[in-house]
Amino acid sequence: MDVDVIILGTDLRNSILAAALSKAGFTVAHIDNNAYYGGDDASLSIDELRQWTSERRQTAHISTYLLAQHARFTSISSSISSQSQSRQFSISLSPTIIPSAGPLVDSLIASGASRYGGFKLLERVALYSKPGFVKTVPGAKEDVFKSTELSLLDKRRLMRFLMFSISEFEGKGEVAGKEEMPFLTFLRDTFSLNQALANAVAYALAFCSTGSDPTLPALQRIRRYLRSAGRYGASPFFVGHYGGAGEIAQGFCRISAVHGGIYILAKAIASIAVSPPPSHSQPSAVHPPPSTSDQKVAATASTSSRRPITVALQGFPEELTCDVLISTNDYLDANLGSQNTRIANDTANASRSLARCIAVIDRPVVFRNDNSAAPAAPSANSGEGLVEEPQGDDVYSQVDTALLIFPPGSVEGGSTTSAVNVLISGEQSLATPKDHWVLHLSMALITEPLQSAEEIMRPYLNATLSLASPRSEPEREATISEPLSVQPLHTVFYIEHPEPSPSSSPEGTGSHLVYSPPPNSTMMPELADSAVANAEKMFWKITKVLQEIKQKRRGVEEGGAETVIESFWPPISDTSVVDQDW
Repeated sequence: MDVDVIILGTDLRNSILAAALSKAGFTVAHIDNNAYYGGDDASLSIDELRQWTSERRQTAHISTYLLAQHARFTSISSSISSQSQSRQFSISLSPTIIPSAGPLVDSLIASGASRYGGFKLLERVALYSKPGFVKTVPGAKEDVFKSTELSLLDKRRLMRFLMFSISEFEGKGEVAGKEEMPFLTFLRDTFSLNQALANAVAYALAFCSTGSDPTLPALQRIRRYLRSAGRYGASPFFVGHYGGAGEIAQGFCRISAVHGGIYILAKAIASIAVSPPPSHSQPSAVHPPPSTSDQKVAATASTSSRRPITVALQGFPEELTCDVLISTNDYLDANLGSQNTRIANDTANASRSLARCIAVIDRPVVFRNDNSAAPAAPSANSGEGLVEEPQGDDVYSQVDTALLIFPPGSVEGGSTTSAVNVLISGEQSLATPKDHWVLHLSMALITEPLQSAEEIMRPYLNATLSLASPRSEPEREATISEPLSVQPLHTVFYIEHPEPSPSSSPEGTGSHLVYSPPPNSTMMPELADSAVANAEKMFWKITKVLQEIKQKRRGVEEGGAETVIESFWPPISDTSVVDQDW
């Protein structure tokens, strides 16, 4: 089977790339070791999640792919019981919230992949205050005006900051020379925000991981998010149905398939053989790879006209040949390192290790406002510091799809330097059956942890469970003085490390036949957009290489007649195409 490109791994980034290459007219074979789409971004059922944890803990007779996965996912502990509704869960391995204005939304619309998925606005964002209570965070200027938790003086200061941060602030006096200043310091010194308000801005608007995160990137994130508010609703963010990133990846795979992409799942790589790139004067070829379960690299030359890369799959009768191979590092063994070109990442601080926890619960989370720390109401003639008592839903709000932020030092036994994000997903986002919710907890690790993932994340899980709703009104009244004790139905704890690339050659070296894409951002609101940016960077690199190879193969001189690719997503010519065979 001959194709222009073979892509190993169906994660979101590679799936976007496969769709773009297929729409540009190249033939693509897209392969995944797993039986599901999405790779490390997949959405899994309960049974699939149990299998996922088991495979990454087993040590005997594992493939190159699972060996790499062992290095990426460590400190795994789980408690997953039988679940009769297993297939009704879509539990994301890469929980993400998506800005309403950004590269992913643009690509979903331009590619046509939006018709294969659904989305739900993020309902609320809140900061954890104390067991059983939160502080809600204004998501837009209108929310600031309506807030009952801010004094008039704080509102004026916050509005001044928001108006500044939504502008083209680069080079302005407020930020000049302070680009690398810790963002919390910048907020206090430049805009006179108090500590509580600075924490809300830094951790719940800018999504900083630590108090030392630099100012300029944080301001740029806030600007993007503020400009997203109002595009599809009040919230600047939405979440994808059925787990988010994994379902979106599958949508892009469908676009690739509609345009001729070939998909092969649940097949391990038996071998990869690479020969020198072909030329029109002396084409080169690859001998069939050795028969072995491990990958072997063969650099051979012959007079055949076959494509320079051959991939053999276990249990698949036909070899695949291509001009260019694109692969995550999980599929490439050390022997292929000298042939592999690593594409550089333009995003600063793109990827960190994360401590993660996934928990399934059968009670909703309630955001109950804590007013104990609110400023005292002023005298009648002061006009400042006024805090109204919240009413109705502002006091006691059950959430289905929301984000909870733990600032550093907010939980006893937790981290004093790193923030923790908790994405809550329920039935309305189609992530769970009725009366079930999934909690996705994540914390960026600044240094190598000395504790297990469970030891790191357990205090935050317990604090989140303190917000669980009682089932009856008497039980609700009883929890006012003492939080409800709730036990999750299923839990998984693990540490996710950045994609390794020690054996790859830097961009500009290597064979120019095998490429590894840059890693995505690990920040929850940045992951999806960074996947698009990385896919587009790969797209332009690969299309240039493929066009050069085709010119040489045909004997066409440089500058000869050639199809011109003008955009990442060419205009959709026929929106009536239906992928009946998908």
